[in-house]
Amino acid sequence: MRILSGPPALSDFRLEKLQQTLRDIAPELRAVSARYLHLADLDGEIDEPQLQVLAQLLSYGPALVQEEVDGLCIFVTPRVGTISPWSSKATDIAHNAGLTQIKRLERGIAYRLDLPSAPDADTA
Repeated sequence: MRILSGPPALSDFRLEKLQQTLRDIAPELRAVSARYLHLADLDGEIDEPQLQVLAQLLSYGPALVQEEVDGLCIFVTPRVGTISPWSSKATDIAHNAGLTQIKRLERGIAYRLDLPSAPDADTA
C-alpha cells in the first residue's frame, strides 16, 4: 500500500464553514485543515517513472494553497468492503495510463484539528 498526499479537500469557504460548525461543539478549536490522501493498493513495486505518472494523475482540482494544521488527525474513507465511484474511475484511468501494477486506487480525507485538549498525535 502506498499513500500519496493530495490537494486540499475543501475550498476556503467550506473549510471556514466546517470550522464554525466544529467550534459550536468544541469552542477551544484553534484551526482545522482537510487534505485528500490517495491510497494505492499495489501488486508489486512501482518504479520512479511510473510513480511520476501516478503523481500527475493525482494532481487535480484548483491549485489551492492551504496550510496544514498540526493536531489530531481523523481519516475518513469509504466504508470497508465498498468501492467508491471515484475509486473505480481512478483505477481505470491508471490502468489506461499503463500502471497495471495498481490493483486499486482509493481516496480519503485527512482532517486535522488543532485542539488544546486533543491527545498528542504521536500517541493517538
